[in-house]
Amino acid sequence: MRLSRRQLLARLPADGAPGSTAYAPPGADPAGITPQLTRLDGTARAAVVDALRASATGAALFADSERVMLVAPPFAIGSAASFGAINAGPLIELLERERLIGVLLLRLGGFTVGLLRGERVLDPKTDQRFVKNRHKKGGQSQRRFERIREKQVRELFDEACEVARTKLSPHERRLEHVYLGGDRRTLGAFRKRCDYFERFGERLAARVLPVAGDPRRASLDAAAREIYSSDVLVVGAERPSAK
Repeated sequence: MRLSRRQLLARLPADGAPGSTAYAPPGADPAGITPQLTRLDGTARAAVVDALRASATGAALFADSERVMLVAPPFAIGSAASFGAINAGPLIELLERERLIGVLLLRLGGFTVGLLRGERVLDPKTDQRFVKNRHKKGGQSQRRFERIREKQVRELFDEACEVARTKLSPHERRLEHVYLGGDRRTLGAFRKRCDYFERFGERLAARVLPVAGDPRRASLDAAAREIYSSDVLVVGAERPSAK
């Protein structure tokens, strides 16, 4: 399941409770979390290992006599660690540390650009643009239609690129992450025309944010919640058999 930051913080087990904790950075060997998996049956163990391997940010695992909770956080876990009790402190610190993040949401109906300080949206700029839908009649009319449409798309991309450059450039050195959102095909075409985002290198997230409809100011609020959300897997532990 996917939980917002607020939802996850409300569900984390209490610090100091009996159990064990492991923090695994991206690419960690699942063998390092074996102590957290000893009470799981084969199916549950495989599910936890698969979730760890699938996470690009690593995982935090909390195990007690009832369950194992795996949290794949929104940002990478820095180093491996293990504890002989529940210790959610490092995960809470990762979730609550305020980061400066740049966001561009783009669809063919417009775009919105903004900065995030934590989940707060700063200095947003939104523009709606009309781009004709595809024409299916064929012939000279279709070619003329396509030329107009291509011009409208270029103008949209150029405006989005320039606004993003204006908004993000003053903060480039301090930006920890940059996210793009919208339709993958549209974003691919946009990046071929606008090379500004290449300068962010690994800070440009591989994950594309979903955008429902044409981007609006409220789309940035939804993007902030999505960026700070975590994937969570909870599986029950086997109870000791009665003797």
